[in-house]
Amino acid sequence: MSEPSIGIDLGTTNSAVASLVDGQPRIIERSTGQRLLPSMVAFSEGGERLVGEAARALTEILPENVAYATKRFMGQRWTPELANKVRALYPFTVVAGPNEDVRVRVAGRTLPVVEIAAAVLGQLRADAEAFFGREVHQAVITVPANFNDAQRQATKEAAKIAGLEVLRLINEPTAAALAYGLSSGFQGRALVFDLGGGTFDVTVLEVRDGVFEVIATGGDPFLGGEDFDNMLVQWLIAQISDAPLRERASKDKAALQKLKAAAEHAKIAISTTEQARISTTLLPELRAQGGGISLESMLTRGFFERLARPLVERCLSIVNRTLIEAGIASESIGKVMLVGGMTRMPLLRTMVAERFGQPPATNVNPDEVVALGAAIQAAELSDKVGKVLLLDVVSSTLSVGIAGGTCKPLIRKNSSLPRRAAEIFHPSRDGQTLVRIPVVQGESSRSSENFLLGELTLGQLPVARRGDVEIEIGFEMGTDGILAVSAKDVATGHAESVRLVARTDLPASELERLQEKEKGSRDGAALIEQQSRERSIKARTALREVATRVRKLHRELTLAAQDNQAPEAHAVVEALGRRLVEAEQTERSGSIDEVEAKTMEIKDVLVKLVGA
Repeated sequence: MSEPSIGIDLGTTNSAVASLVDGQPRIIERSTGQRLLPSMVAFSEGGERLVGEAARALTEILPENVAYATKRFMGQRWTPELANKVRALYPFTVVAGPNEDVRVRVAGRTLPVVEIAAAVLGQLRADAEAFFGREVHQAVITVPANFNDAQRQATKEAAKIAGLEVLRLINEPTAAALAYGLSSGFQGRALVFDLGGGTFDVTVLEVRDGVFEVIATGGDPFLGGEDFDNMLVQWLIAQISDAPLRERASKDKAALQKLKAAAEHAKIAISTTEQARISTTLLPELRAQGGGISLESMLTRGFFERLARPLVERCLSIVNRTLIEAGIASESIGKVMLVGGMTRMPLLRTMVAERFGQPPATNVNPDEVVALGAAIQAAELSDKVGKVLLLDVVSSTLSVGIAGGTCKPLIRKNSSLPRRAAEIFHPSRDGQTLVRIPVVQGESSRSSENFLLGELTLGQLPVARRGDVEIEIGFEMGTDGILAVSAKDVATGHAESVRLVARTDLPASELERLQEKEKGSRDGAALIEQQSRERSIKARTALREVATRVRKLHRELTLAAQDNQAPEAHAVVEALGRRLVEAEQTERSGSIDEVEAKTMEIKDVLVKLVGA
């Protein structure tokens, strides 16, 4: 039996894992029953690493111990501006790593962002292995369409740390279209509107007979549900009338986390109701001094939509720009697919419908469709069945920086993948024996306004006039959107000293250390999970045995009560009946602690009734 493959949606807010089961894509539920895993990593006061729901539970108690929404910093280079932005929005801080990569300070630890992503990926892998009962290594992982080369490399690093072999990275909107197209039988041109927790993507595809061809893509890596939450947090802070308390609450980590949780709950609620009450207590430690803040407010859908409209309009402006760049008319779009939890917002659905003159498709779960599409592609690649062909495009232009601060594009945005391009360049002056050439990604004609992927260095050039030295620079990008760069002296064929620096990749030694560390965490978690399963089996077995005794006693006392008119006898029968129902419900859905507590409780009742 071949090893199962999985598809993973590594999200900013939540993540999910899926696989093909009996020929159909299926979300793999966690042992706790949840279908989504919060993309959070935390450390308890005892130093235990927590992932998912357990990490989320600490956000209001120990906010400085929790890292979340860190996908936004994957592959990013640390800057003072980024650090200030993070400090204003999150309870953790970010610092620079050895390669200027972003690292998160949480619970007194400094962690590379890829290590946090690896912990989430490792938990999803563990959930899949628990589902299949055997090891899982092969995965397709989705990324935002606008992720650049460095961000894609960081995602692959995180997967490597988690012990996963990446069959392919695919863009989130492409994965969603794949799942939607196969489930609905759609044929034609589709636009995927993907607004997740941290990023916004728009992708236009042509779907024909199992071929999913991307025509154009665009997006914003800093526009998502987090921005809607933060907008509400600022509104709530503004309602604190006392200026000193307002200032203190705006900088207090615990207060900000409470406000964020309240804002998120209210935002979700008003997608299905007209208003949501917000009630929370901030700075409770000041109550002993007669202070503290009791914040009570009512958020109506109408008011929220007025606040949110500018952000939705930003999304639609990106849609318009993407269509214009690709020369695509709105009338040619046969279906608009909504992806990401934020697309449940009624205002957004209304504005999208008005923009395209048709209601968007709402018959797919926007939180799960990306993982399902990734699972379909994973099965396609691992089993090589040839039923689906994905043809993607370059998400942004790739260029070489040249003299004067401008840049020369080699691979333009929306070029089909895979793609290779090469051009001849010359040194900037006579007699130059070494050249340093920046490699940038972005749409500006100025190198400084684009994202620096790295610097290409080629030495040992012959001493000659600049026009006589030809340097061939080649770009090659595979289907996963990762760039390979080459350079050589055309005359000599020399290319040994080529190196791409300024990337934020982890040093090889640190990558190996993190792999071992994650393996240790994984082994420890597996042992804890096994012990938990054994305890659960024992606890539920004990409760079933007690319930059997209750059922037998209940039958006996019911027969006896038929001949006994005393109210006490009937009361005992009714009480036992309730105990039996409670036992069955707890055994079926209660936690281990609840099962054990219910067992002891019913045993005490039995002892009082029959002395055994």
